Amino acid sequence: MGTDPLMNLHNHTQYSDGWHTPEEVVQRAWQGGLRQVAITDHLMTSKVPRPLTSDGFERYRRNLLALKEMYSGRMQVLAGVEIDSNPERCDLEALPFDQINRLDLVLFEYVQDRQHGGASIKELAPIFERIKVPIGLCHWDVDRIFEDNRPEEVAELLASHGLFVEVSTSDFYRRDGKPFFVLGERFFRQFGGKVRLSIGTDMHRRLDEVVNIRSGQEFVRRLALQDMMLY
Repeated sequence: MGTDPLMNLHNHTQYSDGWHTPEEVVQRAWQGGLRQVAITDHLMTSKVPRPLTSDGFERYRRNLLALKEMYSGRMQVLAGVEIDSNPERCDLEALPFDQINRLDLVLFEYVQDRQHGGASIKELAPIFERIKVPIGLCHWDVDRIFEDNRPEEVAELLASHGLFVEVSTSDFYRRDGKPFFVLGERFFRQFGGKVRLSIGTDMHRRLDEVVNIRSGQEFVRRLALQDMMLY
């Protein structure tokens, strides 16, 4: 912490709807000089045709553990999943919590985002309590979702549940031509000392997206939030 955040904690592979293997993703991260990279495939959601399931979970985890060992001392490889907070697409009560708690982190998408059917933080609180690893909110349009709330209130809410927030550098997550994190700057400014951050590209197809983190780095540096990075 306190240095340049050379991380990408949001990548998909052939274990769900990505085009590449975990090996290819991690190798590209290493070639690009990252210090932390996470594989976070979609878990048990009807949003994608072939999500990761509990049956394939151990094979997935073992594959990532092997990569973690292979790159030990050079780069931190993290095992995670992405969970859809829309209860119509994902049976949240049926999640394999024992398996999830053997990972390094969990991302939740669409939290409190009614446009996408996402459950609220209050509704998800019992689920969050069953997860013992860091929980992050990914590609989150906080400025739209909490447009009527004070940033200080949102920071306190996130901190009370121990949630971290992703700075998503994917071009897909933009509104009015600007990245979600830029639109939500007034909220991020209140996260200092309270809410941890990550950078993620939500890579699915183009391997070069693994290292497309510069805009996130510059944003974190400009707001002097380096000490708030998850890793």
